[in-house]
Amino acid sequence: MPHAEARMSSHVHVIGAGLAGLSAAVALAETGRSVTVLEAGPAAGGRCRSYFDRELGLRIDNGNHLLLSGNRATFRFLDTIGARDTLAMPAEPIFPFLELSSGLRWTLRPNLGHIPWWVLSHKRRTPGTRAADYLSLMKLRRVDEGAKVAVSLQRNNLTG
Repeated sequence: MPHAEARMSSHVHVIGAGLAGLSAAVALAETGRSVTVLEAGPAAGGRCRSYFDRELGLRIDNGNHLLLSGNRATFRFLDTIGARDTLAMPAEPIFPFLELSSGLRWTLRPNLGHIPWWVLSHKRRTPGTRAADYLSLMKLRRVDEGAKVAVSLQRNNLTG
């Protein structure tokens, strides 16, 4: 039986030009493979796409796309294609929320930097949570790659 590597085609078809498909295509091309990306929509980007509406004179976002510093693979992809500098980001991370069932509104206000000082202030975190609830998430840094998130987290006010 031939070696698996010998049976692999040098040409690959990637179905879908969202972030995952585009990232896969770039990674495959970097290995020397020829790649064709097939997309059903009128433009690449999937849900993470913006376009300029000439009638309104505005740039329109096509869905939610929030990139945080933990999205390392996405930032590597943007660096690879030379597009990181095209991101539009607010000066400060501020995330307003509305709980539809209760009408409760709050705003998460994480600080910049690696140490999450913001969890120490009840005004900057989700109502009904404690700083310890957030700090318990640190154990995710030591979880095996194949582990399920639900099994890896202890139950608290954040995880249910």
